[in-house]
Amino acid sequence: MTRRAVVTVVEVVGAVAALVAAVLCWMRGVSTTEFEPIAPGAPSYTSVHYAGPWIAAAFVAVLVAGLLVLDVWRRSPGRRYP
Repeated sequence: MTRRAVVTVVEVVGAVAALVAAVLCWMRGVSTTEFEPIAPGAPSYTSVHYAGPWIAAAFVAVLVAGLLVLDVWRRSPGRRYP
């Protein structure tokens, strides 16, 4: 395998790992709580809490995955640059 092929494979694996990390961070950053109705016949209440650092980490992971995919596309055979 050439160095170019090894770098491409490593970048693809890194992009997949970054996407998995993004999903895990997002799941960790969103939590829901169900509250019972206060009065009989009233609807229940669902509260959603977003944890900023986990959501930011998910955003950064998606950004890194996107940059790795762009570099894989740039390195693909048949691409010519001056």
